[in-house]
Amino acid sequence: MMKTKNRLSGIRVGLILSLIAAVVNLIFLGSVYLRQKATKQLETDRLALEENFSELEKVNQDQLDALQADLDSIQAEVLELEASFPELGAPFDVFNRGLELAEASQLNLLSISSTNSELQETASGVLIFEEYDIELIGTLINCLTYIEKIEATGLDSVVMQYAGILPMESICSLAVKTMGYPSALQ
Repeated sequence: MMKTKNRLSGIRVGLILSLIAAVVNLIFLGSVYLRQKATKQLETDRLALEENFSELEKVNQDQLDALQADLDSIQAEVLELEASFPELGAPFDVFNRGLELAEASQLNLLSISSTNSELQETASGVLIFEEYDIELIGTLINCLTYIEKIEATGLDSVVMQYAGILPMESICSLAVKTMGYPSALQ
C-alpha cells in the first residue's frame, strides 16, 4: 500500500508538475501570441504613420509652393509699384524748361510765377513742393501741345493742377506743382 501511495504521490507530483509546465507553456504561448499581435499592429500603425507623414509632407510642400508663388507675385507687384514711383532728383525747372517748351510749342510766354513753396517730410525724405502759374499766348493746338510736352517732360516730378484755355483770347493758363529733393537744388 505504501508503494501504491508513493506511486500515486509520484504520479500526482508528475501530474502537478506537468500541469504547471502546461500552464507556464500556455502563458508563454499567450505572451508570444500577444507580442506577435502587438508587433503586427505596430507594423500596421507604422505603415499608416509613414503614409500619413508622406501625405503631410506633400501637402506642406504644396502649401509652401503656393506661398512661394504668392510671395513671388507680391514681390513682383511691389517692384512694379516701386518702379511706378517717380525718380526724384531736382524739381522740374519750370522757369527754364517752361520757356524752352513754350518756344518749341510756338507759344509766347507771358509769365511764370511761383505761388507757393513748402518742404514736407515724406517716406522718401524731405521734399520740396513748389507751385507755379504759367500764362502763354498762342493757338489752341499749340496750347494743347505745350500741355502735352510739359506733362511728358516732367513726368516724374510735375503735376498739372489746372489747365485753362481761352481760345478767343488765345491764352493758356496753367497751374503746375513740382516736387524734388531740396538738396538737388543746390
